[in-house]
Amino acid sequence: MTPQISIILAFRNPGPDFRLAIQSVFAQTFSDWELLLMDDGSTDGALEFARDLADPRVRVFSDGLSLNLNNRLNQLIDLARAPYIARMDGDDMMHPERLEKQYALLRDCDSDTVIGTGAYTIDAASRVMGLRRMCLRQQGGYSATKSFIHPTVIASAEWFRRYRYSESFIFHRSQDAELWVRSSAGSRFVTIDQPLLFYREVGTFSLEKYIGTRLGMVVLASRLARESRIGAAYGISIEVAKLWVMAVAATFGVSSRIVSQRYTKVASSDVAEAEAIIDRIKAVRLPTFSSGVPTSAGVLELSVQV
Repeated sequence: MTPQISIILAFRNPGPDFRLAIQSVFAQTFSDWELLLMDDGSTDGALEFARDLADPRVRVFSDGLSLNLNNRLNQLIDLARAPYIARMDGDDMMHPERLEKQYALLRDCDSDTVIGTGAYTIDAASRVMGLRRMCLRQQGGYSATKSFIHPTVIASAEWFRRYRYSESFIFHRSQDAELWVRSSAGSRFVTIDQPLLFYREVGTFSLEKYIGTRLGMVVLASRLARESRIGAAYGISIEVAKLWVMAVAATFGVSSRIVSQRYTKVASSDVAEAEAIIDRIKAVRLPTFSSGVPTSAGVLELSVQV
């Protein structure tokens, strides 16, 4: 049977948080999904873990190469069988109601609609730090780079195949921002004002990855400036400034202070409620071949070469 939602997740050495990400998929109140896992040359055991998942809704792909996330996302888009595609990363967690709420809204929308959600910011130990700031009003030009928290996005498969991700290496860390800018004029962007993802960004900072992201953003802003888009020149100066500020902060060991500007604190009662949901996700028992706990009967497609 064709699922309604294809969850696409590409990974390379995602670490121990990968299990939590997968548990959060199995914790969904909406169950008509398929999970497409694309390995990008992992060496940390993540591929073996993925191959051990005993559920016919899970498909695992590996070719032994490292091609970067933007290339892998396009491969997954082509492999998806559902009419809707949801993005997910290997170190975050979905709220159990994420897919249910997004699907209820998306199925009544045109194929040019993209829906994101709010998110809780969590740290390396999965503790809730606050609410991630987000954009609730659709933006164009350079401002469209901040349209979504990227692992919250869902859209029609038609939309993803119409726009696809840039496979340019310069955008291998900023492929989502580039996509929002390129597609914003022909799309309707909607954000559900509710935290339906646990976004891991505190205590996980990597200067190397940050530099990769910012260089892509500088190139994107430069491209917009050449096209005479309003605000692009300002965007270039902002991205260069961010790069230098974070480099200095990392040198002096205070990068966490910069990261803390991305989220707002929430009441202790809200933190307790959110962390109770995380505990529910952690308690989900995954069906695996090694544990002898498969789910419904079916043939599981494993290690398909692409």
